[in-house]
Amino acid sequence: MEPKFADWEGIPARWVPGEAWVFIKSEWVEVDSSDVGMNAAELDEESFFNVFGRLMALPAIAFQGRPDRWTASR
Repeated sequence: MEPKFADWEGIPARWVPGEAWVFIKSEWVEVDSSDVGMNAAELDEESFFNVFGRLMALPAIAFQGRPDRWTASR
């Protein structure tokens, strides 16, 4: 499952069950995924960029623990 785009009470967010990142003060910060999952409005990618504009890339560690990203070497 790819991380969903979301509007978390006016804050840009990316979310999957168990992990969420929000863009606050010009940086991505990991937050409680349950809160984002319960309170954020899901957006499609185009709507997300229309609302928030282009943001810096997520940090390299974001969403790395997801089983769909594991390789045979793990």
